[in-house]
Amino acid sequence: MMLSTAIPNEIYLLGNPFIAFVALIPYYIALKNCKSYSHALLLGFIQTTTTHLISSFWLAFFKDFAALTLGASAVGTGIIGALMALLLYMPSSNTKDRNSLNALSLQNISKPVFNIFYFASIWTLYEWVKSSGFLGYPWGTLSSCMFRFRAFTQIAAITGTYGISFVTAFFNATAAEICTAWVTFRNTEGAAKKAVHYNLTNTLKTFSILMITILVYGAVQCSITRNPQKYIKSIMVQQNKDPWKTNSDDETIQKCQRLTENELEKNNGTEKPNLIVWCEGSLNYMFPQNYSYYTMFPEASPFIPFIKKHRIPLLTGGSFMKSAEKEQYHNSALIFDSDGHLRGHYGKNHLVPMAESIPGIEYPKIKAIMKKVIGISAGWSPGDQYVLFNVPCRYADEYDLPATDTVDLSISYDEQKKKEAENPYAKIAAPICFDDAFTDIMRPLYLNGAEAFFNLTDDSWSCRKSSEYQHFSVASYRAIEYRTTLVRTCNAGYSVVLDPTGAILADMPLFEEASLCYDVPVYKRKMTVYARYGNWLPYTLIVFLIFCILHTYFTFEPTDFIPSERKHKDKNRKKGKKNSKKKQH
Repeated sequence: MMLSTAIPNEIYLLGNPFIAFVALIPYYIALKNCKSYSHALLLGFIQTTTTHLISSFWLAFFKDFAALTLGASAVGTGIIGALMALLLYMPSSNTKDRNSLNALSLQNISKPVFNIFYFASIWTLYEWVKSSGFLGYPWGTLSSCMFRFRAFTQIAAITGTYGISFVTAFFNATAAEICTAWVTFRNTEGAAKKAVHYNLTNTLKTFSILMITILVYGAVQCSITRNPQKYIKSIMVQQNKDPWKTNSDDETIQKCQRLTENELEKNNGTEKPNLIVWCEGSLNYMFPQNYSYYTMFPEASPFIPFIKKHRIPLLTGGSFMKSAEKEQYHNSALIFDSDGHLRGHYGKNHLVPMAESIPGIEYPKIKAIMKKVIGISAGWSPGDQYVLFNVPCRYADEYDLPATDTVDLSISYDEQKKKEAENPYAKIAAPICFDDAFTDIMRPLYLNGAEAFFNLTDDSWSCRKSSEYQHFSVASYRAIEYRTTLVRTCNAGYSVVLDPTGAILADMPLFEEASLCYDVPVYKRKMTVYARYGNWLPYTLIVFLIFCILHTYFTFEPTDFIPSERKHKDKNRKKGKKNSKKKQH
């Protein structure tokens, strides 16, 4: 219940970091007091399944597929959580075996620093496993609770979100160890009491150094003045259509056109926008074969002529046929130039499992069944390319232009710079919806040259604010990890512009028709530690975990911890049994 309250919800829309720092204390203490591995297994399953059901309740609003989206995902999360609990219980299990006969002896007092580090490592690996791969679900993590704690979240540029989860779990375990150590401290005397005090002091010192270092780094990053190199003056449209109602293509397009023209009227007389952005799924008919259709419809204001009229490039969500013969269709981002020509598309790479992507869908019988149940979404194919779009922009300072590889020696240096300033472009990536939650999608896009992220999303099917904000909180870390700008244009929200520290520059209200014209800043590309090495932290923790398991397996002998007096009695008892057998013989 505590962790679910910390995750963005209907009350705390952006999450509650203060609750997150103490939410796992009961779980930590309960695990230490488990009686067996089966008890720990059950406890881990209950903890993670319940958290998932409460925090992601909105998955139940996926109508016919609610049983799969909520039920199956809860069971899957619970299984991973149960396996995590088995690993977490290992140190406690060994301690119980060692201390079962002499719980307060000086030599048997556990080392809290190791226990804390071990707990934080396993919890971080749990979040990594459940957030990765085809069935990955990166919602409901400790890092998703921390958006409002900006000084703390800046370490994502080094460790990704898993560093934030690690330190948060570390804090929880530290607080739990202090609670248990205080009880032990009050019930011990002499050398044992001094040992408890020593361990407790070391624990506090370890965490204090770690936390102070993180906060100082975060404060410095938030205070740095970052000057944009370019600006993309963008009109973002939030049409707020109900995805569960039958919306005609004409109705959706005309609504987007009306909201776009509202912004153009507001900016009349100012600099012309560089880009118009509509959300995921704004166009219903497949490209490229239906291009001619959009030259004539909607009848009141055809789509392609609308672009030609305003002569502004337009980025929107639609669908693209990769292969009619193989029935490969992409949920895509489509970009049109100022003349209305389709210049490129990006197919969504990470499809929503069991909704957009169904295992076995390539077989005709399964395809026929699934199309009857959920319609065309059963036919989506994952994108197979990382695509960037060149969009017009303007330089922040015409006298501070980046150096170019091509120099025209026939003109002067000033003329060359002026020529570059007349037609500047910025490379943007346009991940679709779920894509922006996965580093295996976003990192290649950045490494291939993306200067900013423009995400197109439609989460409105849930009809719940917590769904919108949970997706936002997960996606927000992409801005910090790569120190770049993140723009999210959504059907009903949360539409927002974030700077490289994750700060909100502009946004639109949820579940309302809205539009926004904003100068999106584009910063100089920076190769952060995370951009260069990716998820290095989970792999490092795996090495640590393997070492711990091997060390426990090869060194742990329960008989070594039986007091000498008890060992002596056991030996005498065994001798007595042997003597009695000899007499009987």
